[in-house]
Amino acid sequence: MTSKNALSGKTSRMTFRTLFAGLTAVMAALMLSLWTLPASAQTAARGNAQGAPRELVFTILSAEGQASSGPLWEPLLKDLEREIGIPVKPIFGTNYSVLVEAMRANQAQIGWFSALPAVQAIDRSNAQVIARIVDPEGRDSYTSSLIVKKGSGITAEDVARCGKRYDFGLGDAQSTSGTLAPLTYFFSPRNINPTECFATVRSANHQANSFAVANGLVDVATSNSVNLIFLRRQNAQVASQIETIWESPPIPESGILLRRDLPEGLKAKIREFFVNYGQGAGPDADRQRQIMEGLNYSQFRAAEDSYLDPIREMKADQARREGRASEVAPPKRAVAVRDWAPFALIGVLVLIAVALNLIPRRKPAPLEPGAVPAPPTKSMGGWALDVLLWGGFAIVLIAAFGRVDLPNILNLFANSENMRAYGRDFLNPDFSQWRLLVGQMWLTVQIALWGTFLAVFLAVPLSLMASRNMAPNWVVWPVRRIMDLLRSIPDLVIGTLFIVAVGLGPLAGVLAIALNTAGVLAKLFSEAVESIDKGPVDGVKATGAGRLHEIVWGVIPQVAPLWTSFALYRFESNSRAATVLGLIGAGGIGQALFENLQAFNYSTVSTIAIIIIVAVTLIDMLSQAMRKRLL
Repeated sequence: MTSKNALSGKTSRMTFRTLFAGLTAVMAALMLSLWTLPASAQTAARGNAQGAPRELVFTILSAEGQASSGPLWEPLLKDLEREIGIPVKPIFGTNYSVLVEAMRANQAQIGWFSALPAVQAIDRSNAQVIARIVDPEGRDSYTSSLIVKKGSGITAEDVARCGKRYDFGLGDAQSTSGTLAPLTYFFSPRNINPTECFATVRSANHQANSFAVANGLVDVATSNSVNLIFLRRQNAQVASQIETIWESPPIPESGILLRRDLPEGLKAKIREFFVNYGQGAGPDADRQRQIMEGLNYSQFRAAEDSYLDPIREMKADQARREGRASEVAPPKRAVAVRDWAPFALIGVLVLIAVALNLIPRRKPAPLEPGAVPAPPTKSMGGWALDVLLWGGFAIVLIAAFGRVDLPNILNLFANSENMRAYGRDFLNPDFSQWRLLVGQMWLTVQIALWGTFLAVFLAVPLSLMASRNMAPNWVVWPVRRIMDLLRSIPDLVIGTLFIVAVGLGPLAGVLAIALNTAGVLAKLFSEAVESIDKGPVDGVKATGAGRLHEIVWGVIPQVAPLWTSFALYRFESNSRAATVLGLIGAGGIGQALFENLQAFNYSTVSTIAIIIIVAVTLIDMLSQAMRKRLL
């Protein structure tokens, strides 16, 4: 008995030593993460004693992504930085709403916006217009367009006939030329709803839609005159495969906006810089004009919010049209008999199972002395339950065969040329930007690390309250529903919510991962708690210790190894999941991944995939080593 207690004590001491070592390792990793945070992230939007910000964040709404637009904008922003004496940090994004919310949260103070997002920034983000763009021909407006593959024979009249014949590429929901202008000037006057007109409707930025048309992935897409000029200059091969079949009336050009609450003196300096940039004579003016030519601009013309009034009129007109359309109830879709057939069959199985369970069971005949009892046989009710479960599963599987488009699987081998073309690019990685991409992957790992760390702190109390052997039922049930809620909401939805709350940046990704992971870990932790040996807990209780001591000395030592293993595994998973959050502007390598996917830069996508694989492999090896040391 004494040796058993000694062994138990030794095991507890070993468990606490390993737990302490694990916590020390985690804290060291967290300190490293804090130490490696860029200084700009720690000081952004904080001002000095006079109220001027220490740094300005300049957002650039770029359909081409940072790789293409960065070299064009950086010289101009360096000039702005020298002029105002404050560092200017550029942020490139393809998502309109994310950049508007970044300015609303004061994570960005100045930016280049196209017309409709500019209106949103004025209305939602305390922004004001200081200048508008003028193109090399002297125009301060541009046009929206519908584009098709050259030689396709598709005309605007063909598009207007609908009939679900074409696949259509619409712009971002907040895009002026990609969505608002085509709806206002082309679709609405013809009483056309794009979702009902086309076979499929996909939403993407102008460059992605242009590449999709050129590659035959969609038949018709929205674009604008500025993007087509950019394509002819940067990718003539793609531009040569596209033709325009419709153009809108003139649309106000993009503008430069800044937050109204910036110091007046600073706003005046910024306004003067843009209005005078590239004007006048001399070597410096010539250099600035060359920078403007790269951006396809000739000047920034002074402007106020009123220059966007045509956009507000377009929005009002669209609202009026939608209001009239909403007065007529849409026709109800006839429900096909086949839609209800699976449910009817499952209902029949339920009735059969209920009927079989109502049949009285025959009592077994009494055994004679010395007779060997017959092996137990499954009752009719048991057979009925098996038929219900496996029969229902088979019915749902068969019914879903057509819904998930499995008959189309033969096309996997029919389009071999397309697969070979994709494979040629994907198997030829481009490592020219590997330093930038590795840095973004490291940021993704840090997002996953902090998200997992916060999730553990949330999961521990939730798991104890959700364990039936530790809490009463009236506590367990609501806590488990909260855990279900946290696990059920997708990371992208939670991340978007936090972007609205805290603005653009990695913090939104950290919080999104923390909440979702907390729901998962709390479930796993609670299952570990429910499977513990009651002996140590009863032993602690016998000493007269309180509830907290029972948990600390009776529960934690038993579950600590499993909890550590679960947390490390989720950290591995979150390192992969954090890449998806780049889609909503949470930073990291995910943003570069989606930009290059939309631009069909498969060579760069291949490089990103290799970096992710290497990073996840290293994390897996590290976590395995930690588990061996801790368990």
